Amino acid sequence: MAAGLLLAAGLASTQEITQGRYQVLELEGDLEWASGPPELISMESREQVTVRALRAFGRLPEAYSRLALELRGQGVDLFSAGPAEVRDLLTRARSGDLNVDPGMLEGLLALLEDRDYLDWAPLSPGDTVTLTDQTPFRGQGEVVLETESGERQRFATREDDRPGLQEAPADALVLPEPVEQWWAQWNQRLEALQGPLAFDAPPELVPLGDGRFQTRLASVAVRVPWPREGYDDSWIPLDGVAVTVGPFEDERIPFQVSLPSEASVVTEEGERLARLDLSAPRLEGLWADDLGVMLETRFTMGPSAMTVGYGPSPDAEVDHPQDHGRRFDAESPRRIAVDGMDVMLDLQDSGAGLFSGPLAMEIKGLDMVSMTDQSMVTLGRLAFRVDYQGMDLAALATLSEHTATPERLMEQDPAELLADTLKAMGGFESAFELSELLISGPEDHQSFRLSGGRAQTGFVPSANDELHRDLWAGMSVKGWAFEDGNRHERVQFKAGSAAMEGRLEGVSPKALLHLGMQSMMTGEVEEDVVLGMAREILGGLALTMSLDDARGVFMDGEGEILDSGDVKNFHLNLGLEELDGPAPSLHLDYAHGGVAPFAAAMPSFPHELFPGGVALVVKADGLPSGFLADADVVEGLRTGRLDPMGVLLEQLVNNASRLDIPELAIEFPEGQIRVSGQGRAQQADETGPNRVSGEWDVSIHHLDALAEPLLATASEDERQQINAMVVMLKMLAETPESDDPGSIHQYHIQADSLGQIWVNGNDLAPLLEGLNQ
Repeated sequence: MAAGLLLAAGLASTQEITQGRYQVLELEGDLEWASGPPELISMESREQVTVRALRAFGRLPEAYSRLALELRGQGVDLFSAGPAEVRDLLTRARSGDLNVDPGMLEGLLALLEDRDYLDWAPLSPGDTVTLTDQTPFRGQGEVVLETESGERQRFATREDDRPGLQEAPADALVLPEPVEQWWAQWNQRLEALQGPLAFDAPPELVPLGDGRFQTRLASVAVRVPWPREGYDDSWIPLDGVAVTVGPFEDERIPFQVSLPSEASVVTEEGERLARLDLSAPRLEGLWADDLGVMLETRFTMGPSAMTVGYGPSPDAEVDHPQDHGRRFDAESPRRIAVDGMDVMLDLQDSGAGLFSGPLAMEIKGLDMVSMTDQSMVTLGRLAFRVDYQGMDLAALATLSEHTATPERLMEQDPAELLADTLKAMGGFESAFELSELLISGPEDHQSFRLSGGRAQTGFVPSANDELHRDLWAGMSVKGWAFEDGNRHERVQFKAGSAAMEGRLEGVSPKALLHLGMQSMMTGEVEEDVVLGMAREILGGLALTMSLDDARGVFMDGEGEILDSGDVKNFHLNLGLEELDGPAPSLHLDYAHGGVAPFAAAMPSFPHELFPGGVALVVKADGLPSGFLADADVVEGLRTGRLDPMGVLLEQLVNNASRLDIPELAIEFPEGQIRVSGQGRAQQADETGPNRVSGEWDVSIHHLDALAEPLLATASEDERQQINAMVVMLKMLAETPESDDPGSIHQYHIQADSLGQIWVNGNDLAPLLEGLNQ
């Protein structure tokens, strides 16, 4: 550091330190600062101090006042003399041209040149001092000062004869090796950003003491797209951006970025298109130099806004677009404001070099106003979060190097590369949330409202295999409403809540890669290969959907309803499990109620036959999918060598297949049908062959009422068949006692794959045989 000192003798009146209170953090060399009457210090900074001025401020020793009176008798005005004049008088006294003691003039000259008429104090680390742009300094060395806001800067005395301290230049520093390496990488990254970023001057590095360094990006500008033809090259100049890094104690390097509170969007011609007002922007974090990634980042900002408008220069006021001849995009916003923003990344080593943690962003109170000063968008809150799990950042960096070029990528074994990548990636879960969203259109009756919404995704290792993945995606909303139209007609949709999610479990990227590679190499995938890998690709899947209190309405200009549709509730839960085994299972839970479709969507369908309510629960175990992985069986079915029904029955029996329907209820406006029961495959015993059998309970409520709409729309032949069917159902039914006799018809059905069928104890096999003949 000693080699970086810029030394100069004499006094220095700073021109680069602004007025304020500072703390001295570090001092190299000897420096003193002076205080005194402000007017005297101002005269000293302008080199206008005279003997008379010192006398007026009470800073002139009495001996020099008597000397001035003595010289007045020789025609010399010592009171008006400054350092140059006293130096000339001293030369005359030494030559004998002036009758005065030279020692007295030597003392007066030292008083003026050394500025001993001021109150001097040495600078020491830890001192708090109040400085201005005229505060005198003397001595030689470097000092690190910190403002009350926490900004640090290093100053040094000059090498030239100009007064004042100067900011220590980067090229005068001898940097420690880790700092020098970081500085080189920093400049490489900045160079790579040329294009989106532009710099008018190269950055400089300044040591701040306590192991920290600061670089200032002088006149950096960010390129931004502008939604108007002719403004393609627009920029946001950011003057005074400072990055503070360190201390460099290890390979984890903290940093802070000072950002301006005001900026503008300007064209290359210097015209102002928008103004940005930022409240307390702050950016800090932790850089992992060994991994080449950011581990911690935090950006916060208070109430801030961007206002669009025209100004002839970057410093001009922004005029309202309507008040200026410039044509801005009428559909773009005039003003965007937020109550606050918070962005955070926090990756922590969870052990063995694996990093986990969140990346999160939150925006509060967004408000967007149109060019006509009408509200376009208001938003209570928007939040996004990704939780990373078990990322091997070092391995990812190595993989990135190994695949940096197509040549190096082709050298890698695809399966090994995929496995290494999956292990290094770990997993993640993400969530996107928003609340109180209102979007207003430019025309009447155009709006979109959402009380709350959420979307989530996931990609995590499966529990049974680190190379398999479980992935899902879903979304949910509540308080959703949409309206569109004009004074002639409009449409409204609203829903209390809606949700949907899909999940895939035990996905094998390796199996998918194998199929993809074969497809790329041969142009097709052989069927036996697909069948042989069927159980390896996916372990299970699930789909859930729900909708509550939904309604859609079409209206004319007077507000009269032309058509409407309603859904009181809708629910679907479908799952397939153990797809990677020989006998998968299925479950289905479906229900809807209070459903009334749009009349225009079903113009000829009888309203009485539409099931306004349905409830269905199904569970199936031992599904017959094992033959898909048996190439011989598939070939036998294709060639006709094997009987499909025989293969199916064998699969059902081998899997001990079972189907349960605890509930099936279908609600019609004038009646109801209910079904429950079970079916199962049975292994052959000594008395008979393999078979599939089932028992079912069915009840029909208001059979005649259900038949009426069918009869109303049927032909004569169809009516005869419907009437015959109704008569047979009544004959076979049991009718329990009720308040409405004959309103309920019940059936207990037993059947099997051998052709046997009983309804309420009646054998229908002979009857069905006769009908078939």
